[in-house]
Amino acid sequence: MKTLDELIKVYSTLLQAGEIQAAYRGIFGFLGKLRAALIKKYPHYEVSSFYQGYMDMSYFSLSTKALKDKGLKIAVVYLHEKGAFEAWLSARNRDIAKTYASMLKRDGRGNLNLFHDESNSDAILECSLNSNPSFEDQDSLIETIDQALRIFVKTISDRLSIEF
Repeated sequence: MKTLDELIKVYSTLLQAGEIQAAYRGIFGFLGKLRAALIKKYPHYEVSSFYQGYMDMSYFSLSTKALKDKGLKIAVVYLHEKGAFEAWLSARNRDIAKTYASMLKRDGRGNLNLFHDESNSDAILECSLNSNPSFEDQDSLIETIDQALRIFVKTISDRLSIEF
């Protein structure tokens, strides 16, 4: 295993090429555009500020009064290492998460590709929004993510019998 000094030298060398910064800015620029598009399209959603993360994941969340009253929210997540977008049903705390995880597990998963990565303590349920995004046509990517997100939101809303 490399020492911290060795890791930082590798990091600095990669940054000197300039490509990491350009990709990072591109990802965040797109996430800002996606967030703005969802705010415009769904004015009844409460949309959080953007969380940049530690080059592991970046996200913003969507919620409504009904979800918020239950201590829940939907996170739109970009996973940097996977290079993929996911939606996560998340909770305000671990107790709320356990309650809804148990409830949703009993309810089955239906046709939507819902899953739960047991190592992900931040999510109750996850759904792939786009596992291989192309950032070249951002309007098309926004539409693809929006369509998958709508299905996820509807599925969660139906399972919890709430209006989203």
